[in-house]
Amino acid sequence: MILSDQALALERYLAEPTIEHRNELVGSYHYLCLRGARKFFRDTVERSDLMQVAVIGLIKAAERYRPDVGTPFEAYAWLMVVGELMHYVRDYEMLVRIPRWMRSFDRSYREARAALWQRFAREPSARELADEMGSSVETVDEFRQMRNGMHQTLEDVRGIGKGETVSVDDRLALEIAIMELRDRERVVVAAVFMHGLTQREIGERLGVSQRHVSRILNSAMKKMAVALR
Repeated sequence: MILSDQALALERYLAEPTIEHRNELVGSYHYLCLRGARKFFRDTVERSDLMQVAVIGLIKAAERYRPDVGTPFEAYAWLMVVGELMHYVRDYEMLVRIPRWMRSFDRSYREARAALWQRFAREPSARELADEMGSSVETVDEFRQMRNGMHQTLEDVRGIGKGETVSVDDRLALEIAIMELRDRERVVVAAVFMHGLTQREIGERLGVSQRHVSRILNSAMKKMAVALR
């Protein structure tokens, strides 16, 4: 069987997960970043910023993908890209209500974070971000705490992971068709893509096996992949 360039890039990276092979894989699926940037474009945000954010999502997908789960890489990567963009747009729209220094700092933070993700393929530390930005660790820590506080506030409002209904006026949640999922699927998707839990951790919290969590996740991802096209 003749494999496509994308399949070959994935095969090479899985066999030898080097930075070079990862970058080749990311390049093969870069069109997902373009699609995501178009989908989340608003007059208030720069398309180039959306592209940077989307690339981070694609890199995370490459780093975290496990073929034994049975989900195609394209579907997994697309959801990671969408998840990263959703977080960014949500944060950006909240930033208009906070101090001016934070709005100004945010752009430098995102550019530095994107550059360090490309370099290290992991979440950069406060010290690394501060060095990249020419700022202080204290300022970066303060900024991160404010961002985390905004995330927590939104999660409390939405009730994700608590069996509550997502607000009907939450257009970002609607954009990824999360309301079409069953309650259990919604909980698992939120746990994986918003809280970074492993399938084993999710299974322990829900009182089910890791294999059952995998089946729930696969079902949810297939539905969302279709809805997002």
